[in-house]
Amino acid sequence: MDERKRINKIRRKNARLYPIYKMFSWDLLFFYSIEFLYYTITKKVTASEVLIINGLYLTFRILMQIPAVAISDFLGKRKSIILGNILLIFYALALIFIPGAIGIIIADSIFSLGYNIKTISETNLLYDSVATRGGEGLYSKIDAKGGSWYYILDGIASLTAGYLFVINNHLPMFICLGFIVISTILSFRFEDVYEVKRDKNKGLKSTIKEYKEDLKVSFKFIFKSRRMKAFLLFQIVFYSLITIIDTYRGDLLTDIGIPEEQFSMILAILTLIEGISLSLKRPIERKFKNRTLSFLSIMYIVACIIIGWISSFHVGNAIIPIILALYAVQKIATSIWYILESKYLKNFTTEEMRNRITFSYEFVGGIFASLFSIIGGLLLNVLSIQNAFLIVGLVAMLCMVLTLDYMKKRFGLKPEEYRKEDIEVVEDTKE
Repeated sequence: MDERKRINKIRRKNARLYPIYKMFSWDLLFFYSIEFLYYTITKKVTASEVLIINGLYLTFRILMQIPAVAISDFLGKRKSIILGNILLIFYALALIFIPGAIGIIIADSIFSLGYNIKTISETNLLYDSVATRGGEGLYSKIDAKGGSWYYILDGIASLTAGYLFVINNHLPMFICLGFIVISTILSFRFEDVYEVKRDKNKGLKSTIKEYKEDLKVSFKFIFKSRRMKAFLLFQIVFYSLITIIDTYRGDLLTDIGIPEEQFSMILAILTLIEGISLSLKRPIERKFKNRTLSFLSIMYIVACIIIGWISSFHVGNAIIPIILALYAVQKIATSIWYILESKYLKNFTTEEMRNRITFSYEFVGGIFASLFSIIGGLLLNVLSIQNAFLIVGLVAMLCMVLTLDYMKKRFGLKPEEYRKEDIEVVEDTKE
């Protein structure tokens, strides 16, 4: 009975602390709205190099996933969260003090490991802390509360970061570092609900072996399922395009003469639009049904082509409102896509296979996005940002039309229209 009281006390403590912790630690505050400015102005990196660096970062995130799982299993959730936050402190210090592209690459490699470790452990610690009757609803409630507090704080940070950047380029980064330190201090107050049980026979080698087997099973299913092949192809095309355009967007803003303080304000407003547009998900799904992905992707790509065309052939302040409106259209498309992506990925999957398929899907998508991000960066060495926008948009349109045609008879069907091997995961992937 005493043990139960002790565990319940730890759970209550963790549950009370978690929303406050998430408000400060969910992601980097005071940074993302000035990220492109910081890289290009402070670190003296070109937009082309930014895309190449982003490609390497996506690769780091994939490669660091396996050691992150092994470390989390070995250290336990509390120590893993602490370690993850400490690594993020080193990330910020490396980004501030190591010059040039090398500094960003080193920082990104540290961030990839630290962020993977802490995100794996944070959600599991919270779930342990609410794993009682009715706990699933409490988990979502606590997690959502921390997320909403973070968005409020991030909105304030994004609006002010540009003005702080004008005062001193490093000032937003030092404030960002300060919030990471606060997150680290708060993480020391968590407690493991359950004792950490280390399996002496399960080290990094055995963890890699398990992941290898999981990948083999899930890839076998993906390549047998026409539905999953079609969805994976869509993700490769669309996610790779989004990765490129996210950097092109910042480069074009600076090219058309947006002041630094307004730069972060524009990105903050676009982020706000992205959040509000989630309310459009259901009406769009009801209207377009199994053509929802077609609508969202074509809307995004058409906006991309118009931005490239109008900025190539027209100059002056008159086009700025049009470009910003088209940026907003793209943000609406991507915000709804990310929600639908998770939903469609989990459809027809069992709990046993869900994580395996998600990992394989993200693994392949990340590899291709990394590759195309590098290609998009190299394109800026031979084309202006305006022409690059236009060319990438036109190529993406061709690829997407072919992809959607391939998907027509393989994805978005009624359950009874799929073949058995398209949707039955476990039975058909057992060896």
